Formats: sequence, structure tokens, C-alpha cells
Amino acid sequence: MAGRVTEHKHVRVYTINKAKFIRFIILVLLTVAAAVCLIRLAGRPSQYMPGEIPADALAIYFETGRSEAVPWYYLAAVDRAEKIPFDQVSRERALVIALWLTGIQSDEELPGLLKGYNDDKAFINRAVKEAGRFRLLNSIYENKLFPIPAEYAYTFEDGFGDRRTFGGERTHEGTDIMAEKGVPVLSVGDGVIEQIGWNMLGGWRIGIRGRDGVYYYYAHLTSYEGLLKKGNRIKKGQVIGYVGDSGYGPEGTTGEFEPHLHFGMYTGKGKNLKAFNPYPFLLAWNDFKHSK
Repeated sequence: MAGRVTEHKHVRVYTINKAKFIRFIILVLLTVAAAVCLIRLAGRPSQYMPGEIPADALAIYFETGRSEAVPWYYLAAVDRAEKIPFDQVSRERALVIALWLTGIQSDEELPGLLKGYNDDKAFINRAVKEAGRFRLLNSIYENKLFPIPAEYAYTFEDGFGDRRTFGGERTHEGTDIMAEKGVPVLSVGDGVIEQIGWNMLGGWRIGIRGRDGVYYYYAHLTSYEGLLKKGNRIKKGQVIGYVGDSGYGPEGTTGEFEPHLHFGMYTGKGKNLKAFNPYPFLLAWNDFKHSK
């Protein structure tokens, strides 16, 4: 009887390295999340940055929007959708646009209201997209206070970019608000103190990073209010100091110019701070105060 040969098959057993598997799953999830974010960002309109819209045009949009009870960025969006040169932006033109948008309450109403102004689908789509590009500027514009209380006398004008010579040839990076020495200075919004103390050009100054990301700069103070220091949280309307004439010399220098508040607004941080013109915003905040 022939012998029977039995073959034993070797079965390969695969094992999974749990740590490597978990890392792989996490990597896949992160890749998917990043792709989703990129898709969303690609569909989101890029934002207009501070300084990108000329101050004169902003002032017209702000003032007309307030007087006609129409959000200012809708007026600006129509101009951008029609590619109107900035030097042709005017109150008269803004008033015409505002007439078609009277009573608007939300973005959803914009297409229907614009049909009466220009019933062109491509134009309307552009205008809606442009309106979304003003969200950053609107976050700076809204919910702010003028830095000097209404009960005190003050004057201001657009001096941004004016020539200055102390400390070398340079341009003026803010708006000077002329007021009596000792007048309280208010924080225009909520924020956190990033800089405080003596600065040769600014004298006793304070820099506050607003919740909107803007760096707000208050200079030439005669003194601070309370024991303020870096990292302190500041509330809108909080007194942070008092108008003075400090600066343009070593610590303690005063009397080199008339008392005033130098008010500046900047994007960026540290050495990358970039000034933009605060004048149209100050005009708007001043109007808010006196319209109540």
C-alpha cells in the first residue's frame, strides 16, 4: 500500500502595527481637512485690506451709508462691481445707489434690490461677491468710539502722509486730534496692550491690539490712567490716559509742540507694522457720537 504524503500548507499571518496605523489614519484625516479648507478658501472672496481703498472714497461711503441708513459696503460693492475709478467715487453717485437699496436688511436681499438698478446677472453676481470682500474693513469700522469724549473741545483733520523731519525725513503715520492738555483719552475698542511706555517720537504712548486685529496707537500722552501694563485687557470706552505734549526727545521731554493726541492705526506686528489712514474711521466714529 503506497504511503500517503500529507502537505502542510504554511499560512501567512499578517499583524498590524497599531501605532503606525493610527498615525496613518491621522495623516489621512489631516490631509482631507486641509483639502476641504483649501476648497472653502478658494470659494471665499479675498478681503480688501486697510489702506487698499483710498481714504477719500471710504469717507464718502461711510458718510453716505450712515445718512441714508444703508450699509456702506453695499455702496462700495456696486462701485467695485462696475470698476469705477476711485477718483470718480462721489457722494452724488453713492446717493443714487443708496436709493435702490433703501431698507436693505441682509445680504440675501441685495440681488433683488439691485435688479432695479441694473438687471444684469453678471453685474449682480459681481456686486454680491464684492460685498463679501469688505467684511474686514467693516469689522474695523463698526462698534467703535471716538477717542476723545464728546463733552470736550477738539479738532482734527487729515494729516496722514504729511512731511515730518524730527528724527529724520519721514511721513506722518496718523491723525492729530488737537485738544487741551489733560483731556481724557478713550480706547476706541476692546483689545490688549502690546506696548506702553516712553518712545522718543511718541512720548508717553500706548499701543493696543484690537479684537479686529488692528494695532491702535495713542501718543504724546501726559500720563496714563491707573497702573496699565503690557498684557492688560482694555474695554471700549475705557480711559487709558490723558492728552499731552510729550515726546521728540529723551524720556520726560515736553513742550515741543501743542498738546494733542496722535492717533494711529496699523496692520501687522513688530517690525512689520504698516500704517493706514485713520481719518475716515475717525470721521465716522465722530459722526456716530454726535448723531446720538
